[in-house]
This record gives sequence, structure tokens and C-alpha cells, in this order.
Amino acid sequence: MADVPVLSTLTLPPQLETADVLALRDQLAARIAAVLRPMKGRERADSEVALPEGLEPLDALPPHIELSWRRFDAAAQELQAFRARRADALANEAHTASDASEQSAANADADDRWRAFEQWNAGAAGLSDDGESPSPSEARWLYAQLFPAPEGLRFITRRPRAQWTAMVQRMSVLQGERAQAVIAGFGGARHMKQLAAAHARFGKAFGFTAVVQPAGGPSDGRPQWVTAREALRALLQRIEGHADPEIAGSEALVAFLLAPYVELLDDVARDRRRARPKKGEPAPALPSGASDMP
Repeated sequence: MADVPVLSTLTLPPQLETADVLALRDQLAARIAAVLRPMKGRERADSEVALPEGLEPLDALPPHIELSWRRFDAAAQELQAFRARRADALANEAHTASDASEQSAANADADDRWRAFEQWNAGAAGLSDDGESPSPSEARWLYAQLFPAPEGLRFITRRPRAQWTAMVQRMSVLQGERAQAVIAGFGGARHMKQLAAAHARFGKAFGFTAVVQPAGGPSDGRPQWVTAREALRALLQRIEGHADPEIAGSEALVAFLLAPYVELLDDVARDRRRARPKKGEPAPALPSGASDMP
């Protein structure tokens, strides 16, 4: 007769952590794979878990255990997926912080370049007509296109979307032949080059010309945690309830499948004893974030 652990009125230990649940899922999966008869045409590998005496390979798990196992496996996979998403979100948060810094720098750069361009354009527009080409009147035309009264440079003080739209319209003017002639004729090529670079940087930093990952991510994993815990508890109860002295091999199957959980209980109890303060010593304070609940 197999030594079947008694887990009636099962209550999972409060010290149970997410890692315990996920590791237990892997252990159970390995044992279930070991107890199921190999599919036709496949021989059992030498590396597979050896079945204990009294337990023969099965074609399938008992239906009530199979159903509970599938529910627990699905819940554990969702819990693991949440942990992966949260880890990715935390990494993105660090990256987002650098994105915010780049946005601030790109905004300041664009503002400075537009101020410099306005000063250059105003200087060219203020020249007297000396008969040379292009005429200062052309510079005045360009100034009126870019910095019309009463707007002037106010567009660089707007929120990013409004500023971007205003800058795109002005950059379109600057790409035209008439504007290019003014820039070349009055020595504004260097100003134009730096303005174009700042414009491109602004568009990329704020996600107008490149995809910017949104900040934030999943933070509350309690639903996944509770679902996985309850699915585990239900599975363990189903397995335990399968033991019946009148059903050959049932007790051996139960003992085989429950062995990882019994081992887990021993590990938790051992950790609890290790953490218990000795007589005369103060109880150790829990470290920040000690709970492993997702």
C-alpha cells in the first residue's frame, strides 16, 4: 500500500510564493508526462522519471484530475505570462525615463534653432535694397511666411502636437525654391541645416516620425495569483480524493503526484523555522517588497 499523504481540508501555506506555484507546475507536468503511456510509436526515454512500484503507465489521467490539471496549468501559464509582462514593463519604465529626458532636450533644441533662424531671417529682412539678388524684400517675404504677426515665435511655446504641426507647415515653406534661394543668397545654409536636424529630432522624440512605446504596464497581478492558487488547491484536493484502496494503483498514483507538494511543504516549514528568531533575539523585519505576490 502506497504511503498517501493526508491533505484533507487543504489550506495552502501563507508563505507560498509565485515561484513555488510555477515550479510546482513544472514538477507536476514532468510527473504527469512520466505516468502517461508513451504515444504509439514512441518508446519511453531512459531519462524519463521511473515509476514507483505499484504504479503502471496510464493511457490518460482520471477525468476529474485531468480537468483540474488543465485548469491549474492554464492559470499558472497566465501567472507566468503576467510576470513576464510586468518585467518588460519595468524595463520599459527605465527606458521611458530616458525618453522623457530626450523629449525635453529635443524640445529645447528645436526652440533654440527656431530662435536662431528667426534672428538670422530678421537680419536679412532688415537690409536695405542694394540691387543684388536676392532682394531683402524676399527675406521679408520669408519672414512673413514663418513668423507672421502677431504669432511670431509663439508656436514654439505650444504643447508638442500644436508645435509640431506649426513646425511642419513652416518646414514645408523652407523646402520651396523661393525660400531656398533666400537661404542661399543670405548665407543661411548653416542655420537651415541645424534647424532641419532639430526638427527631425523633435519628431522622433515625441513620436511623430517614430513609434514611442507608451509608459506604464500591468501592475496588479492579484487576479492571476488568486486564480492560480485556487486552481492549485482544487487540483491537490482532486488528486488526494482519488486514493481508494479498492482501486488498484490509485494510491500509488496519488502518492507519486503529490510528492512535489509534500516536498514544497517541507521546504516552507524549514524556511519558517530558519527565520524564527532565537530566544532573546528581536524578530527580523521583513525586507521591503518581501511578499512575492505579483
